[in-house]
Amino acid sequence: MFSAVARHATRVVREVYRSLVAYGQLWLYLPVEPARPEPLERVRPDVPLTPAERALERQLLDLDRRLG
Repeated sequence: MFSAVARHATRVVREVYRSLVAYGQLWLYLPVEPARPEPLERVRPDVPLTPAERALERQLLDLDRRLG
């Protein structure tokens, strides 16, 4: 008797688990978004750079010249 109840309980738990997995897969769908044409971080051309930003730009340009 006990083994029959255990078998049924196991089947119920297995089916509940499979149902939850299917439900989770349904809600985890992520649509493919088209690539952005411009980078996410962009400096606005109408706002002047701060002194720290200008120093960083000089360092990056200098690095480009050394590697290029």
